Order: sequence, then structure tokens, then C-alpha cells
Amino acid sequence: MASKTIKMAQTSLLLTLLSPTSLAAQVQHGGLTVTYSDARDRLQLGAVFRAWDAAARDLKALGLPPPAKVSVFAASGAANFTALTGESANIAASTRGATIYTQRLTALALSGRLPITIRHEAFHTAQPAGTPRWLAEGLARTFSGKANNDPPGLTGLGNLSADELDARLLSRDPARLNAAYTEATRRAGQTVRLKGWKAALAGKLSP
Repeated sequence: MASKTIKMAQTSLLLTLLSPTSLAAQVQHGGLTVTYSDARDRLQLGAVFRAWDAAARDLKALGLPPPAKVSVFAASGAANFTALTGESANIAASTRGATIYTQRLTALALSGRLPITIRHEAFHTAQPAGTPRWLAEGLARTFSGKANNDPPGLTGLGNLSADELDARLLSRDPARLNAAYTEATRRAGQTVRLKGWKAALAGKLSP
């Protein structure tokens, strides 16, 4: 009973943070619940649901079914996203367990990042427990297709240890962060190509 009360209080706080001056809207799609406060975001729900359904199907094929219930909280703007997550305003989304926090859905759609972002975060809801940060990000970017937009060539970070790469992924400098994401994706993608998803998910890295 206590845990249910705490969860209700947390949800109430999130709704207040999302929309301090108006009531946030909530839409259910199977086990996915999307909460948003910008009315324009309603127009993006179809794209969100299609991306989620495709990602859930592909995750199940990898033996990684997402949680039965997942919540998406779309921020009302970049500042609101930072207030909700503590993340930098240039981050598209952040996932904590079965809860996904995103930038405003319309902003993601206008920048062409909405389907990929949903797919990326879907992976995080299903990733094996204890997956190192760099590997989780690299695999999520490979799974989502974000890796296709990475610049070719070396990142200059090839000599970093796994722990050093993890630390670099906490950077708030966009240039340093982007290079770290690209390096994490290069390493994870190499394992997927050479050994397959099963080995990558088990952390059996390529030499």
C-alpha cells in the first residue's frame, strides 16, 4: 500500500512539473502510457505508437521484451526536460527503468528525431540489468539506427578504457558527448557485426 501511495505521489509531482499551469493529457496505447502538456504533441502520438510497436516487436525477437507497462513523459520544453531529469537540454530523452522522459514530442518530430528517439529509449527499458553505460548507449544507438548518422572515421577516443568512456558519457559539453556516443556505438556495433546480438548483450566484446 505504501509503495502504491509513493508512486501516486511521484506521478502527481511529475504532472505538476510537466504542466504547472494546465492539466497534462494522458493517452494509453496497450501497455504504453504517454503523458504530455503541449497540446500540439497530440499530433505526434501516432508516430510514437508506431515506433514503439515496431521496437517492441524487434526487441522480443532479440529475446528482450520490454516491460509490460512503460510510461513516457514528454516535457513541455527543453528547460522543463532538464528540470525533470537533470540532463543537459541537448539530450533528446532519458530513461529510468520503465519510465521514459523526452523533450517535447513536436520538437523531436520537427528535428526528424522522434521515431529514432522512441526506438532508442525502448531499448533502454529492456536492456539487461547491469549493462555498462557505454555498452547500453552503443547498443541502443545501433538498435535505433542512430548509428547511421554518425560521422565516418575514428573518434580519437579509441584508447579510452570502458570506465573512462563511461565517464566521458556524463559530459555536458555537446562536442565531447557526441564523440563519446560515437565511440560507444563503434565498439558496440563492431561486436554486433562480428559476434551477433546475443554476444553483445552478454557483454562478450570484440577484441
